[in-house]
Amino acid sequence: MKTALKILGLVALIVSCNSQNKKDDSVDQTVKMGKTVQDLAKQSQDLKKIAPVSEETLNSWFPETLQGMELQKIVKGTLTGYGISGATATYEGSDKSRLVVNVNDGAGEKGTMLTSQYIAFKNLNTDVETETKSEKILNKNTMLGVETVYKTEQKVLINFLYKDRFAVNMQADNIDKQAVWDAFKELKIDRLF
Repeated sequence: MKTALKILGLVALIVSCNSQNKKDDSVDQTVKMGKTVQDLAKQSQDLKKIAPVSEETLNSWFPETLQGMELQKIVKGTLTGYGISGATATYEGSDKSRLVVNVNDGAGEKGTMLTSQYIAFKNLNTDVETETKSEKILNKNTMLGVETVYKTEQKVLINFLYKDRFAVNMQADNIDKQAVWDAFKELKIDRLF
């Protein structure tokens, strides 16, 4: 009986210590989120003072070819209806490869709506790998977002905030992940700053 009580007491102690660690982790996460929100608020105030890139500048910035694919069309960005400057370019290759690149500018009065949606990625670091999908959180100095590869469908989706200002969304069909990242490098987004 004494042994059973000792074991029961030990289990209770372990459970209480474990729940205390979870509380400490929760407090740490809350503190990190609070700091992230403060940083985002300051960054948003700074971006409000910057004029967003014009539609004409974005349209002329897209190259005629990208990773061997030809530019098919450029249309207004997906968020221009909300007053956010942006453009979407579609590239196609002869081998049924397709890349759609959407770039939106987080600068200006309305741009803060755009940058704030990426706040969650500042504190995430959980990648997911299944037989059909690979999802990687991008949490680097220059980009916050997610890279998703649909293995069986040969699709790659990369969505991130670049240097706390430009939201970049790249959707690729029949193109491998490395080629999509090479296309991003070829775009040279830094020229838009």
